[in-house]
Amino acid sequence: MQIAVNAACLRQDMPADTGRVATDIILAMCRQQPGHQFTFYFDGEMAQGLSLPANATAAILPRKGNKSWHYYWWLEWQLVKAMKSSRPDFYLGLDGTVPLRSKIPAGLLVRDLSFLKEAGLQPAVQQRSLKNNMRQYLAKARCIGVVSATTKEEVAGYAPGVTDRLVSLDIGLSDAYRPLEWEQREAVKKEFAGGAEYFLVTGSMHPRNNIMPVLKAFSALKKRQRSNIKLVLAGSITPAGADIADSLQSYKFRQDVVCIEAAEEATLARLTGAAYALVYPSRFEGLALPIYAAQRCEVPVIALDSAAAREAGGDTVLYADPASLDDLSEKMSLLYKDEQLRSRLLSKTPPVRLSTSWEQAALQWWSCLTR
Repeated sequence: MQIAVNAACLRQDMPADTGRVATDIILAMCRQQPGHQFTFYFDGEMAQGLSLPANATAAILPRKGNKSWHYYWWLEWQLVKAMKSSRPDFYLGLDGTVPLRSKIPAGLLVRDLSFLKEAGLQPAVQQRSLKNNMRQYLAKARCIGVVSATTKEEVAGYAPGVTDRLVSLDIGLSDAYRPLEWEQREAVKKEFAGGAEYFLVTGSMHPRNNIMPVLKAFSALKKRQRSNIKLVLAGSITPAGADIADSLQSYKFRQDVVCIEAAEEATLARLTGAAYALVYPSRFEGLALPIYAAQRCEVPVIALDSAAAREAGGDTVLYADPASLDDLSEKMSLLYKDEQLRSRLLSKTPPVRLSTSWEQAALQWWSCLTR
């Protein structure tokens, strides 16, 4: 069979920003189905380091610009025209979209519906398009893969008519995430934080990830504790987060903030394993992957209260009130000075057992698509 893949979102699918979830699932599917041919359609140059299997080829269809009609034109006209030459049996939309003009049976991958609250990682014009068309995309798909119970509930509430087409995909996490020995932790701390303990935030520098509240909470902690603890921000600086990056130049404790962009999976795993604690400030993410990573590494977590954080963390996480900046700062201070609390959190059993890869998720999605 010929499978057409809308792979435009893979260009920004990085370990620290999005967890590389879409990339890992679709590459696993290609490996599992060597008798089928996959064509990956990109709207620009492929991301550096992205290597496709032998049964997958890339087709570059440069998008004409960044206005709303450019995105529409690419999806409904450029992509549809390009797919005609390969006459695909199925279409896979890794970003949750499908050309409404196309009659090809479609499968969608949906991570969350954060764009409904204008809190998605996509550009604003793309979020508006998703907001206007998502129900039609969902209605057109024969199979919709969702990556968490939180997302499944959200999609079912948003479009009840597609509930019977939703398939929950087993969450995968690389076995690179594991507890570190003392010497390994010290080496990572020395490499990235001058030997100091640090709080880690994993996620792109974007308003939806609440980086500014974390910076304010960290500032309050530094004034209160007067310690050398640092804050490590692992993730890309997005256009929407440029103002946040600029504000760091005048941030009082800027010498104690470390920004690490484009961290590879192995680096991110080491950063997670050596952290004093993970701070998870995102509220609208459908899959709280950094929490799962911290649990695997036996690192405690402070999270702004949200459905995805609760699903991942259960009672193993210290939750902060999203409406209270003081509460986040207090929870960071409390965990920093209370080793017994830290030990109690780590002694609890995480509510979700993870696979060490997205292989099972790829099989589940393929089975749903071809049944």
